[in-house]
Amino acid sequence: MKKEINLLTIIFFVSLAISLLIKILSVWGNNIPITYDQGRDLVDLRQMIVTHTPRLVGPTTSINGVLLGPFYYYFLLLPFIIFGGNPMALMFWQIIWFQISVVLLWLVLRKKSRVLANVVGILLSLLPTGFYTARYFWNANVMPIFTILFIAALIYLLEKRTLKRSFLVGFISGLSLQIEAAFGIIFFPFALVYLLFKRFPIKKLLALFIGFLITLLPQVLFELRHGFIMTKILFDQVTGRGDMLGTKLSLSERLTERGKLLIDIVRNTSHIPMEVLNIIYPSLIIFGIIYILKKKKNIFSDTAITISLFLFVFSCVFYLIFPMQVKGWYILSLTIPLVIFFAVIFEKIYIINSFGKLLVFLVILFTITNTLKAHYEYLRNNLQKPSNDPSSLINEIQAVDWVYQEANGEAFKTYSYLPAIYDYSFQYLFWWYGTKEYGYQPEEISYLPNQPIYIQNGELAWTKKKTTKEGTPVFLIIQGDSEHSERFDLWMGNFSKLCQVKEKVIIDSLKVSKLSSCSKQLSITK
Repeated sequence: MKKEINLLTIIFFVSLAISLLIKILSVWGNNIPITYDQGRDLVDLRQMIVTHTPRLVGPTTSINGVLLGPFYYYFLLLPFIIFGGNPMALMFWQIIWFQISVVLLWLVLRKKSRVLANVVGILLSLLPTGFYTARYFWNANVMPIFTILFIAALIYLLEKRTLKRSFLVGFISGLSLQIEAAFGIIFFPFALVYLLFKRFPIKKLLALFIGFLITLLPQVLFELRHGFIMTKILFDQVTGRGDMLGTKLSLSERLTERGKLLIDIVRNTSHIPMEVLNIIYPSLIIFGIIYILKKKKNIFSDTAITISLFLFVFSCVFYLIFPMQVKGWYILSLTIPLVIFFAVIFEKIYIINSFGKLLVFLVILFTITNTLKAHYEYLRNNLQKPSNDPSSLINEIQAVDWVYQEANGEAFKTYSYLPAIYDYSFQYLFWWYGTKEYGYQPEEISYLPNQPIYIQNGELAWTKKKTTKEGTPVFLIIQGDSEHSERFDLWMGNFSKLCQVKEKVIIDSLKVSKLSSCSKQLSITK
């Protein structure tokens, strides 16, 4: 038995190392998107550093005007500072923290069952959701990390019911709410209901409340300073006076939509083909039901299975009651409790007899081979190869490089046409990369000339501008937007008095144009 456990432990750490390597290789060479969301977050982090101003709120939610708490920005702040604002540092930070969260859960579980700890660790290390969310940094993609930490903290608390551990569960619940409110909102009420069911004393429940409420202080202070603006918007949404989340769905529409989402959740729990999972998972559920019926009352002392099962059911009920459309990123993390639940059943099968051990090893081997196969194909098609994504960091850096090379050390202005309108990504890249590589910044950078300020105190970041002279070039960075051709024509009309000197096509959907005075160009031609 000890040799078998040691083998499982070896497989766990090998799986952890393999998944880490695949995740790093998948984004190597600046192969990450810097879209509106990433650009906005980078600009906000820049402003925190440049202005030495702590933030009370973080990224926006799906409800315009309602902001998350600031924790996500503080979570990214350390790698941002250490690596001089390099976006790739934030990506690697997110990847490493997923691996850390898996190890922490493994450490908590191994005190009770090393078999369970290893099986959970292997399945989470190879979880498709873990790979997909490791391809770009975004607050919603951090939610699986905090889902694992939340479950680990709750199991840790049930192991020894102390005030500190109860406070920790409340604290992680609050931080999770600041990472992605649409899923994090479930954690605290679930923990409270679960601990009440476990007959926790009031004193320890109070520690849970304190841990949670402390995390809300920044947003409370923000609300006090701004006349409870977010509270009013949320109240309008709850009472039906606002429609930012879309129209309400009927129960039948919700059942249809949630059913499709549930299939996607199951599909994203393993790289094993769905037709095989359609055999494995029903078999596990049947085995699990038999196990629960046999254990009867004692099943509720089996912490891992009850937490994972109840969290999944609790979440499904919450989203069924939720009357609006459920977006895919809301429920990314539902794969976590589902995988843990199946892992517990695998553990029960493993300890039955030698045949059970063989079955579990075969499933693990099949999982590993299918994971390697899936990501071998992905890496073969993407590693160190040109990206067709106009928002890819590698393509955006090429655009910035071309601008500076054509400017040849002289001052310039640059304007960007992006589908999202606001040019946060290039606002950041010219500040970070342009300054680092070329030592100066454009005199003006915006989505159009003479626009109102849309980055608070943004001018404080531009400390190395060069002043233009009459006739110095203007550069246009243009991302393809075939759906809004009229808007693009109107945008180009702002530069009708300038003539194109040169153009560089980075990829089909991203190009850079160099413009100058038409009269100057005419004189050069003559």
